[in-house]
Amino acid sequence: MTTSIRMKDRGTILVVDDEQVVFDSLELFLEGRHDLLYASNAAQGMQIARSQRLDLILLDIGMPDINGYKVCRMLKHEPETTDIPVIFLTAFASPNDEVTGLEAGAVDYIVKPINPAILRARVHTHISLKIQRDYLELLVRQDSLTSLINRRGFDELLNREWCRAARGHSPLTVVIIDVDSFKAYNDTYGHIAGDVCLQRVSSSLTSVLHRAGDYLFRYGGEEFAALLADTPFEFVPMMAERLRLAVQNAQIPHAQATTGDVLTISVGAATIIPNYHDNSMTLVEAADRMLYQAKESGRNCVQVVDLGESGDAIKPAA
Repeated sequence: MTTSIRMKDRGTILVVDDEQVVFDSLELFLEGRHDLLYASNAAQGMQIARSQRLDLILLDIGMPDINGYKVCRMLKHEPETTDIPVIFLTAFASPNDEVTGLEAGAVDYIVKPINPAILRARVHTHISLKIQRDYLELLVRQDSLTSLINRRGFDELLNREWCRAARGHSPLTVVIIDVDSFKAYNDTYGHIAGDVCLQRVSSSLTSVLHRAGDYLFRYGGEEFAALLADTPFEFVPMMAERLRLAVQNAQIPHAQATTGDVLTISVGAATIIPNYHDNSMTLVEAADRMLYQAKESGRNCVQVVDLGESGDAIKPAA
């Protein structure tokens, strides 16, 4: 799960080469410092690059289906993969070959046979740069109070995950959460206590989300949001209810609450299987409508909806 922002200490590398022995050698040379994935052809490599969160691609040029130059250009053309650095790892040794590779968008070019020390040094350099760049980009998207990703980061991650889900024909869920009667909480306990309260709510919500594809955000004011990738709709009501209970069970006193004597939240969620003809705001607006229904139903409750594949028909959960 991605919530507060931390710099990771190892990378994920995709090796695209039609010879398994190359992958085996790379595993040996890199000495377990990074996580390696393998694709034996260009089509499989593109599929993995689109579906996984990669820090580096080691790409052969001479492959039987699509040559590596074309694959690199495809990677740089697609929004989901354009920021992944590519190193060509190839037997094509002429200066013209190297120039073509760099012009296709690669950050480096290593000629076979592989020198293990040079490989390790260049891989380390490019993965370190990628991790640092990602960290700095996320840092400007961090909410200073809760350390969660902020609204700007939500918008960017939503668009990225929308494209990924559309390509993979997989479900995507947006959850919007509002702290019930928060103005009354601030009026009663003061704004400093209100800040501490939001930090406790953040911690409670964070405790529920554990998967790598789950994101939690400070959406603005007393609102939070969650983005759940590849979660079938039948599990969404349970997840939303777990979020609600996590805050209620934190037992944060709230003498002016309309739902009891502790702080609670209202939760709205919507799930869709995206396509390229819909806009991601369709999903956000549906989640917001469900949040409104939760508030109208007395607060401290959950409302969810399944938009299906097109987003045309709204089917609230029973």
